[in-house]
Amino acid sequence: MTEEHTTTYPYEHPSIEESVSALHPSEDFDLLEGGSTAPNVISKILKTPLAFILESENTEKGFGIAFKLLLLAIVTFGVFGVVVGMFSWGQQIWMAPLKIIGGLLFSCLICMPSLYIFSCLGGLDSKFITIVGMVSLMMALAGFLLIGFAPLVWLFSASSQSSTIVGGLLIFIWLATVGFCLFRLFRVGSALGMTNTGQLTVWSVIFVLVTLQMTTSLRPIVGTDNDLLQFEEKKGFLTYWGEQLENQSMGENMQLSNN
Repeated sequence: MTEEHTTTYPYEHPSIEESVSALHPSEDFDLLEGGSTAPNVISKILKTPLAFILESENTEKGFGIAFKLLLLAIVTFGVFGVVVGMFSWGQQIWMAPLKIIGGLLFSCLICMPSLYIFSCLGGLDSKFITIVGMVSLMMALAGFLLIGFAPLVWLFSASSQSSTIVGGLLIFIWLATVGFCLFRLFRVGSALGMTNTGQLTVWSVIFVLVTLQMTTSLRPIVGTDNDLLQFEEKKGFLTYWGEQLENQSMGENMQLSNN
C-alpha cells in the first residue's frame, strides 16, 4: 500500500472584498463609484460607508479621501456649534463651534495611535491609512448625525434658560451619536477581517472618556465666558458635572424661597 501525502499551504488572509462579501453578501460595498465629488461622498457616508475603506485600501487616494471626510466633519461640526452658541449668543456664536471642532479633532488625533495598535492586536492586517480613513469616516458620520439633532438643540436653547438642561441634552445627543458611529466602526473592523473585537471595545471606552473630558477642558461650551480655554483649574468631567447640577439645584431652591 502506498500512502498519499498532501501538501499543506500556509493560511492566506482573504482580500478585503472577499471578507466584505462573505459577511454582508446582500449589501453593495464596491469601490467608490461616481468619484469623490461632495454629493457622492455624502451619499456614500450615509448609505455605504465601507466603500471609503475599500477605496483607501485599493487605490492611492486614501489620504485625499480622508482629507475630504475631515473637511465635511469640520463643516458639520461648525454648523452644529453655531446652533449650540445660539443659547448664549455673544462670543459663544463663534467660540462654541471652535471648541467643538477643535475638541473632537484633537480627541481623534490623540486616540488614533491606540486605535491602530488595538486593531493590530485584534487581528486586523491593514495599512495605517485605513485607520485614518476609519476615524475620518466616523467623524464625518458623527457630523451628519449632529446636524440631524440640531433642530432639537435649537428648540431647547430657545425655550430654556438653564445651561445645565441644555448641556445635559448635548451630552445625551453626543453619547447617542458616538454609540452609532462606534457600531459602524465595529462593522468595518469585522469586514476587514478583525478576529477579536475585544480590543476595539477597550478603545471605544477610552475614546468616549476622552471626548467627555474634553467637554470639561474646553468649558463652558454652553454658557457665557470670555476665556477660550480653561486650564487654570483642573477638573474631571464627573466633578464638573456634579458641581453644575449642585449649582442648578441651589439656584432653584433660592428662587423658590424668594417666591
